Amino acid sequence: MRLTHDIKRFRELLRPERGAYALGLFALFMVNITEAAAPIFMAVAIDLTEASLTGSAVKTPPALAMLGISAASFTIISAILCYLVLQTVANVARYPMLMHTAVPSHRIGQTLRRKLVTHLLSLSQSFYDRSRSGDLMSLATADINAVRMMMGPGVLVGIDTLFIVSMVLLVMFALSWELTLIALIPLPLIALFTNFFSHAEYNRFEAVQEDIGELTERTRESYAGIRIIQGYAREDFDGDRFQDYSLRHYAKNMHLARIRSFFDPTLDLMMGASNVLVFVYGGLMVVENTMTLGTFVAFLFLINYLSGPMIGFGWAISLFQRGRASLRRLDAFWDTKIEIQNSEEAKPHRGDGGLVIKDLSFAYAGPKLVEDEDEDPQTATADAKDDRTSEPIRALEGVSLELAAGQTLGIIGAVGSGKSTLARLLVRLYEPPEGTVLLDGVDIRDLELESLRETIVMAPQNTFLFSDTVARNVMLSAADPDGEPETFTELASLHSELEELKEGYDTMLGERGVNLSGGQRQRLAIARAIAADPKVLILDDCLSAVDARTEEAILGNLRRVFDGRTGVIISHRVRAVQRCDQIIVLEEGRVTERGTHAELIEANGYYARIAAEQTDSEDHEDHTTGAAE
Repeated sequence: MRLTHDIKRFRELLRPERGAYALGLFALFMVNITEAAAPIFMAVAIDLTEASLTGSAVKTPPALAMLGISAASFTIISAILCYLVLQTVANVARYPMLMHTAVPSHRIGQTLRRKLVTHLLSLSQSFYDRSRSGDLMSLATADINAVRMMMGPGVLVGIDTLFIVSMVLLVMFALSWELTLIALIPLPLIALFTNFFSHAEYNRFEAVQEDIGELTERTRESYAGIRIIQGYAREDFDGDRFQDYSLRHYAKNMHLARIRSFFDPTLDLMMGASNVLVFVYGGLMVVENTMTLGTFVAFLFLINYLSGPMIGFGWAISLFQRGRASLRRLDAFWDTKIEIQNSEEAKPHRGDGGLVIKDLSFAYAGPKLVEDEDEDPQTATADAKDDRTSEPIRALEGVSLELAAGQTLGIIGAVGSGKSTLARLLVRLYEPPEGTVLLDGVDIRDLELESLRETIVMAPQNTFLFSDTVARNVMLSAADPDGEPETFTELASLHSELEELKEGYDTMLGERGVNLSGGQRQRLAIARAIAADPKVLILDDCLSAVDARTEEAILGNLRRVFDGRTGVIISHRVRAVQRCDQIIVLEEGRVTERGTHAELIEANGYYARIAAEQTDSEDHEDHTTGAAE
């Protein structure tokens, strides 16, 4: 059943390229038929030479006699020329044979990569929370390459084997059916061994591919966490841990290699046995004068022709089994349900950016792998992911609020209180319950995703910067990507610092922006969000890594940014939200306080207490700074 499904998928991959493959296989047919026929003319040349030396009559090979052609109609030279012409045709036909099978296989690989990336981009945040980067990288590289090898060399060598074996056997039967049957005695053993080894290779290669994902993830974590590893002098520990993964991968590869190391020699042994049988039995036929010397030599050539295809057959089986295993892994990924997508009635957003949240409750499918504000889901460790259970974790409970277009909302609360979860729900990185989040009176689930995410833009605390220039990172989603980024970096109080870089806005950023400080990365994220010119701008605690003076400058600039624009500012600091039109306090996923800054101070609750603590802390810092000066 599994094999039938895999063959069906194989045909689906072939269908778009069937024209190219047809040309390649026609060329392959020409190669095989000319290579199979060439030894017949070698037999004629040898028999003509023998007849001229002994003065005996020329005997016509049975293959030519069946076609009504007599060997006497050839000369030694013409027979040799026929042999050379056929070999030349075979070699000329090899070029289109290779081009029309290799090139389509690369196009199939490219199609699979596009399909994989398209599916990756459509999956929701919850998928990435439970997936490992190493597994996804393995799918995009090793698994797609295994499928491509199956569709290229695997198809070519497999069909080549079938063609050449069919052609050679046909000629061998035409030369001597008796000797051909003798040569085929080892065939049942070849079929038995091939069946055993191919199934073993399929299972072992699947295990190797899965392990590649774990090894890649282990490598990625070591690279991403190199500052921590070196900072805590844990190089030896991490090196030993990587060695454990590497040795395990080595053991799985050796387990696979043992199959390959047995497979090819076994085929060689069977072919060797066939050669011995032909040599002994055919030699007796020549001695008894029931077969000509030329026919016997041609038969030996044909048997040797089978040696290459049989070895190729083993390789083709290996490629097919590896391709099957990888294709099943890819299909399992493509079967992953797209949890957040446009509904059939989805429409573009129309309005000024008014938000209404009605009794919003939300729970993660399993334990949150990361704390809302303080850890990036993409850097969560594989060990943490393995500890997941199916019990949902409540993140928000009964949150309700109204924010008119052009107003600003401040959200404050402790770590893990649900602040970032709320922000992610507003842009549908996670799916909110139906009817709980409305944008200008329309459920955001009924809006086109692209339109929603152009209307509501979030600058996250954990900023991701691409390995590109500063300018392109800032202008990532701007209406004019080639526009001037200075306007937006000035609003984020970053322009003067970027100008000090050696190449200014053309400076190439390292991976994740490692050549910028944490505060600079956060401010670049703010500039990028402003450049998108959304109607609703969410700043998710993205001032946590900047000093107080810079924060004050940015907050002053943001008053201009939020003029006529709906804004949501999430922060631990009261100073960041105190000028907002409305402030809510989140505690354990619930709204426990709401009002303006003055109203919340007067209420003397959590907000007032945090405000007092932060004011005392700032006064102490100012006093310490003044004393130092």
